[in-house]
Amino acid sequence: MKIFNSTLVLIALCLSTELIAQENCTYEYDSSQTSLEWTAFKFTEKTGVKGKFDSIKVTGQQKDKSKFSAVKSIQFQIDTSSVNSGVPDRDGKIKKFFFGSVKGNKNISGNFSDITSGESGTAKLNLRFGKSKTSVPVSFVWKEDVLEVTGSVDVLSLGLQSGLSKLNAECNDLHKGSDGVSKLWPTVDVKVVSTLKKVCK
Repeated sequence: MKIFNSTLVLIALCLSTELIAQENCTYEYDSSQTSLEWTAFKFTEKTGVKGKFDSIKVTGQQKDKSKFSAVKSIQFQIDTSSVNSGVPDRDGKIKKFFFGSVKGNKNISGNFSDITSGESGTAKLNLRFGKSKTSVPVSFVWKEDVLEVTGSVDVLSLGLQSGLSKLNAECNDLHKGSDGVSKLWPTVDVKVVSTLKKVCK
């Protein structure tokens, strides 16, 4: 009986050691597993037009045992010329008339601050384009190793009022809804989805 009990204890120790070993994991941002999607709105009835950016440069990422710590210091640059709505002609107009209305660097830079801890919460998304900058509230949720961030950006706060007007004038008929009014909304919804790279030893 003593031998049997000793064997059970040994098995339990081995299993607990194995579980501890499995928990010795680190998380790291993976650019290949990250997407930034946007939804702009046209017509008075606010119909969505979806797209994404194909080129995002990220710095400040680090490996950490905590998912939270692995992403909290991230900074990024979005190449606005990589805008991709799935319609090349529309993308060309967005680059020329919308983003092209701001002189200088064509990158939107940003980072997150005031991040609450936990599997879900809020943060501030700090953006800069040209000489303009803004901070907008966003929500986030962790789904295991996948981070989803959602929020809404007022493009006027990034100095794009002229660009919005020029783009709407260029696409005047395309932005007319059922009421015959041509309208392009200044708010753009954004969604970032990133799967962290998990390495366990």
